Amino acid sequence: MRLFIFLALLFFPFLSKAQTTYSLLNVNSDLTKNANSVLIDEEIEVDVSVAGKLSYKIHQVRIVLNKNGNNDVKASTQYDKNTKIKRIEAFVYDAFGNKLEHYKKKNFIDVSAADGYSIYNDNRILYLSYTPTSYPYIVEFYSEFERNTTVSIPSWYPLYGYAKSTKKSEYKIIFDPSNKPRIKKQNLEGYEISVSENPNEIICTAENLYAIKYEVLSPPLQNTLPNVAFALNNFTLVGVPGAAKNWKEFGTWMKNNLLVGVDDIPEATVVEIKNLIRNETTNEAKARIIYNYLQEKVRYISIQIGIGGWRPMLASEVDKLSYGDCKALTNYTKTLLDAVGIPSYYTVLYAGDEEISFDKNFSTLEGNHAILGIPDGDKITWLECTSQEKPFGFIGDFCDDRDVLIVTPEGGKIVHTKVYTYDENLQDSKIKIKINENGSAVANFKSSSKGIQYGDKFRLKEEDDEDIREYYKDRWDNINGVTIQNYTLENDKENIVFYEEVNINIPKFCSKIGNDYLCKINVFNNLNSVPPRIESRKNNLYLSTSFEDVDVVEIEIPSNFSIDNLPESKTVENEFGSYHIEFKKLSENKIEYQRHVIFKKGTFSKEKYNDYRSFRRKIAKLDKTKIVLNKNQP
Repeated sequence: MRLFIFLALLFFPFLSKAQTTYSLLNVNSDLTKNANSVLIDEEIEVDVSVAGKLSYKIHQVRIVLNKNGNNDVKASTQYDKNTKIKRIEAFVYDAFGNKLEHYKKKNFIDVSAADGYSIYNDNRILYLSYTPTSYPYIVEFYSEFERNTTVSIPSWYPLYGYAKSTKKSEYKIIFDPSNKPRIKKQNLEGYEISVSENPNEIICTAENLYAIKYEVLSPPLQNTLPNVAFALNNFTLVGVPGAAKNWKEFGTWMKNNLLVGVDDIPEATVVEIKNLIRNETTNEAKARIIYNYLQEKVRYISIQIGIGGWRPMLASEVDKLSYGDCKALTNYTKTLLDAVGIPSYYTVLYAGDEEISFDKNFSTLEGNHAILGIPDGDKITWLECTSQEKPFGFIGDFCDDRDVLIVTPEGGKIVHTKVYTYDENLQDSKIKIKINENGSAVANFKSSSKGIQYGDKFRLKEEDDEDIREYYKDRWDNINGVTIQNYTLENDKENIVFYEEVNINIPKFCSKIGNDYLCKINVFNNLNSVPPRIESRKNNLYLSTSFEDVDVVEIEIPSNFSIDNLPESKTVENEFGSYHIEFKKLSENKIEYQRHVIFKKGTFSKEKYNDYRSFRRKIAKLDKTKIVLNKNQP
């Protein structure tokens, strides 16, 4: 009997965890500060010692302190036809460790992991559905599975979000010494974290990681959390073997395994494409026509199949069905360009607002999107092949300013996507305002937008009238009673400029003071918000967008009014940007207001936050500058 117990503990160490009593009383109060939940105990074991197989075990205990912590309970496991779930189980306790519920595999909800727009997705998820009746409560979760993919090894995040703390977390990876994983440690400084290595395993431990409080204008959390990543030089992707120790080799493997044999298109399509470009002499002109052909022919639908969801569907299938996901449409566009001799690069990246880059020195299978790059010397023109609306060469803030992987004939290479500078993100506005004798006004607003500011607006052209009018009312919600009379919108896709002209009525443009009027001039482009005061800020200051605004406003006042004194010109300039306003008298009843604003993106030390806040406060004050209209005495 003793031998049996010894063997059970040796080979099934996770079984003993259910006997441990967990309680809020055993959690240091410092761990509950600013936290919605506390990870009391976590043990993760990843075994890649057998070639072509990854075994994963997790035992996790989390105490949920309030309703905001419910989503922190990650009691779920994703799987597909290449994953074998060996165990999934959960226990729910009250705050003092008294068992409330026990969930076995049959009690977990089994649903498709489709993203809501996939036409086909064989990923599924088993998840715990528990509705608490009181707080705090504790969830103990077990999961074990195996899969035949080792190209992507789960990273260790002992702290994975705001308002979450960790009492203890341990991550162990077991490997064959002849195929030792490469390791990347990030943001471990300042935490009670250790990483130790043995001949066939690496063990990461963390204790007492306190909750991070959200602070506005902080860097992307993905780039600041402590984590350790792993990658094998010799790996498999759903049974397909591969070997790569750097991005060049990894790109070659992708080219030879994921992107091979998917570039067939009907000869009739080739003839059609060649006929379309027959009068063009430059690669850019030809590529523009082909990109327009793509946008008119296909639509985006996610399809998560083909070697673990990483291999594009056949170009011939896209040609036949007129749809595909980002991989398929990128590959299809590349195939069309190849047919007429225009080189292009299949490109993998992390798309999204947070600008997550690939690490130049750590190659592994990652990313969530594919685009196409067309080289021209040292320059690359980027095409977003999933969009039926974006202009040729415009990727906007979804794919800009980040390191990405291009697959070239020579292998993989990390390059940086387009950086939109502040002067490229320009909104140039010309505004005429005519003030009536009763203090109301009519205004003509004309504006052109480029760069990221173009990306914010160009889809407006396709909206219906009601939505467009509602958009302008929301945009100018600081103007009381504004009425949109008419508008003209133009999307110049060739030059990537969006033009607006809007005529509006403003019933109460000026406030009456006796016989005079007080008028706020800048009503169309206010920067009135000021970041909140933060005592003892912990995070660096992160400004994610550069832009430039130029506003020229001509104000016509009633003939029986005059302006005795115009406000002084003001300039504010620092490392974050600049701001300038100026008033000019054009005639007895016309004045001109000029406003020029520049904001620069970047990451600054946390000590700079108050300086930036002061900068925004000054702008907010100057944007409220008013003029007084004096009624002339008869």
